[in-house]
Amino acid sequence: MEESEHKEEFKVSDKRRFTPEGQHRADEQPQASTAEERIAEGGETSSAEGEKKGPEPQASGQEQPPPPPMDFSTFILSMANTALFQLGLIRLSEEDQPDKDLQAARQTIDLLSLMEEKTRGNLTDSEKKLLSDTLFQLRMAFVEASK
Repeated sequence: MEESEHKEEFKVSDKRRFTPEGQHRADEQPQASTAEERIAEGGETSSAEGEKKGPEPQASGQEQPPPPPMDFSTFILSMANTALFQLGLIRLSEEDQPDKDLQAARQTIDLLSLMEEKTRGNLTDSEKKLLSDTLFQLRMAFVEASK
């Protein structure tokens, strides 16, 4: 058998939705919305794509609101909530007894302190105040939790 008989032709197409400048592509064709629809149309889907699902509707039939945009302040508040959880100050439910993990809380607070050090001079006044106030409150909570 010759090698040329086994070669299949293939086409490479750019399916990115945005141009390098960040604009929507004008030649973008609408794609099927779910992996099942693409399979029904004869397309293929990867296993990871087949497992992805959109936001699940709440019991009342309404969709959950989208998460807030991730920015520096949101990141700091997320880390602060993690530290408060590790300090046992946040419960998942009323029945749960909060578990303290002081070592993990110390690492989270130290990580925020590192962020403060490494971002010095690059933050807005409100970001700087948020970070310093958050660190102060977390350090005080850590002292109380470690007694």
